[in-house]
Amino acid sequence: MDYLEIDALVNGIIYSNDAVKQELGRRFAVYLGLTPGKSGSDGGIDGYATVNNEMIYFQSKLSQNILDASFTADFVGNLIVHEADIGIMLAGIGYTDGFRSRLEQASQSKLLNIQPKIHLLNLEDVFGETTTFKKASKDLPILRDLSNGEWAKHK
Repeated sequence: MDYLEIDALVNGIIYSNDAVKQELGRRFAVYLGLTPGKSGSDGGIDGYATVNNEMIYFQSKLSQNILDASFTADFVGNLIVHEADIGIMLAGIGYTDGFRSRLEQASQSKLLNIQPKIHLLNLEDVFGETTTFKKASKDLPILRDLSNGEWAKHK
């Protein structure tokens, strides 16, 4: 896919209404080989799986804005609550330096008994299959092809 196609997809998604974004978050989870969280109020779980005895937690925030440090506590809290070994966050656009800094501070905290692997993705990473996406994919189950109706099995 070229840059213009990716840009059109990203903009179409980030400017969608919240219900559409939530459903797309569940679809991205399925594409990533994960079990999608439930529809509606999902308790912060957009997807999950256990691979090689490692719990994977997936959260999707398809905002029009770059995710700032205020989103870090929710993500880290869910990693802890769900005892995740691997955390994957999907942002619409990306992450501020403040988000990344606070996430790094949290992962260094002496209060945390876990040191999960964390992959921060955005829609451009997924559609463009960037190096960041390929690195995250190594910690995921096999990606699913949703063009053949696979999504219907997970609604």
